[in-house]
Amino acid sequence: MRLLRQYCKRGHKPRADKLSAKLEKIAGLPASSALNFFERFEILESIDFYYSSYDKRNLRNQHLIKSLLNLDYYFILQTLVYRKELLSNTFYTENKVDDSLPLKIFKEINFTKLIGMIESEDPENSILLSIYYLIGKTLSNNFDDITYNKLSELVIVNLNNLDFHSGKNLLLNLQVINTMRLNAGRRESAKELYEISKMLIDGKFYDNDENWFRASHFRSIIKLGMSAGDIDYIEQFVKNYSKKLEPNLRMPLKYFAFANIFFEKKMYTEALNNLNKAELNNTLYKIDARRLTAKIYYETDSMENLQSLLDAFSHYLKNIRTTDRLIISRNKNFIKYLKKLMKLKESDTGSFEIHDLHNSIKKENVSEINWLLQKLSDINERYQILKAGSA
Repeated sequence: MRLLRQYCKRGHKPRADKLSAKLEKIAGLPASSALNFFERFEILESIDFYYSSYDKRNLRNQHLIKSLLNLDYYFILQTLVYRKELLSNTFYTENKVDDSLPLKIFKEINFTKLIGMIESEDPENSILLSIYYLIGKTLSNNFDDITYNKLSELVIVNLNNLDFHSGKNLLLNLQVINTMRLNAGRRESAKELYEISKMLIDGKFYDNDENWFRASHFRSIIKLGMSAGDIDYIEQFVKNYSKKLEPNLRMPLKYFAFANIFFEKKMYTEALNNLNKAELNNTLYKIDARRLTAKIYYETDSMENLQSLLDAFSHYLKNIRTTDRLIISRNKNFIKYLKKLMKLKESDTGSFEIHDLHNSIKKENVSEINWLLQKLSDINERYQILKAGSA
């Protein structure tokens, strides 16, 4: 680009013609990353200098239209990216932001019409715009399966056509969406979320990253792997990737991971010891730690400790300030149903009460629902044995 400017200034027209044609070809390639639209500005500016230098007015007008189109694409894409970030970080937001000027402007723009127009007239450059439009639409409505399925297919099909970092970022966005869908009660999203996580790991998307491995991704993969019973895979993951974590988080997160691994292996003392060493200040980790401790106390029949912990847990949830109430609600339901399990475990309640509780748990959005249902099944099995013995 600098060379083209120098050729123009010094009057080397044949060389300028050749170099301009080369840059035109580069600028005309389909965007393989969000940055392409931004990077093209400098290329287009250099070409514009060439047209102005040699008074190619007709070509310059065509070039200005291309530059304007690139500006439109960049504006649309960055607007959708920023909106996506706001939607995916609602848990850490204490106040609603929808009444701010940028979002008032956002609401006035018909992005559906714009994306449809671009998909029709410039399909090669529409892929990233369509993907980020669908990401925002899905985040706005976690129960829109049609939009999510279209988004997922668009990302997977085009993964090899995008640059490495763009492919990684889009898979990470699918992770975020499925996490939010899971938090909203879409339990089937757990499998999808774990498959996407394994695509990132097995595809080596994390390996060449210059940044530290994000703690939130580490947490998510650990929890999903435990839920899927994929303990050996997760143990290997912890060994390979804990060293890529930010240094001050490395040991606490490693202890957190092994606390979960030991719990799944029914090594409750080791699980509790590791959990006590995992000193993490993040709110989500604190919630995770309280839930895991509660499960350990239940499994080891430490009912007095469990009752005290659940009361303190309830108080802790009341003091969390966030506009995202789903996670709070899920954990309040966990506490509510675990207290009911405690009463059932210590009584000889009949199968009717067990059946009724089973239906209630399945109807609600509850953290650790699979574990709760398994513990309820264990109580029912014990009750049936006692019933058969008394008969």
